[in-house]
Amino acid sequence: MAGLIKSKGILFFIPLLFLCTLTTGCADKFPENKIIGGQPYSLLNQDSDSVVFPNDFKGKIVVMSFIYTNCPDICPLTTHNMQSIQEQVKKVNIKNVQFLELSFDPDRDTPSVLKEYGNIRNIDYSNFEFLTGKKSVVDTLLRHMNVVALQGDTTFTKSGTPVYFFTHTDRITLIDPKGKIRNEYRGSKTNIAEIVNDIKTLGD
Repeated sequence: MAGLIKSKGILFFIPLLFLCTLTTGCADKFPENKIIGGQPYSLLNQDSDSVVFPNDFKGKIVVMSFIYTNCPDICPLTTHNMQSIQEQVKKVNIKNVQFLELSFDPDRDTPSVLKEYGNIRNIDYSNFEFLTGKKSVVDTLLRHMNVVALQGDTTFTKSGTPVYFFTHTDRITLIDPKGKIRNEYRGSKTNIAEIVNDIKTLGD
């Protein structure tokens, strides 16, 4: 909207700004307010327990990121940032927050693989879950979350194990207790304090 305002000039901007002060929508600090389409989604967590997203998390503030365990660079940074956000949320005593990481490589990222990935990183599972599931379900969810994951060429080891990498969206998504997307951030290089403050705002 800012681009449209600027293109119209300052004479248009002033009355629009005045109008915003009279409406609750403009007062909302979050840039997004959209429902996740195509729901619900039947998934599995790292313990192979069934999870229905986003239904099982309604009433909670959800911080969600998108990874795959064979990622050599971006995903480990995103997971570390998710842990940092989790730690800060606990320090400032914000309740009712759930952290989720969805793998877009479900063929390789089975629940046990995700559990090992989390254990290596000393994940606090008290309000943190990894999610995977059928590829068709995961791909549909990614599409409705506007997350792109493009698989590259596949090579094989001598034992026949496939090796491939993804070019993918670098994203952490903030979802409100009603299940609506409210903000999106860069996952690997994000402002931890900004996200914590946004979580606090949703929790107030």
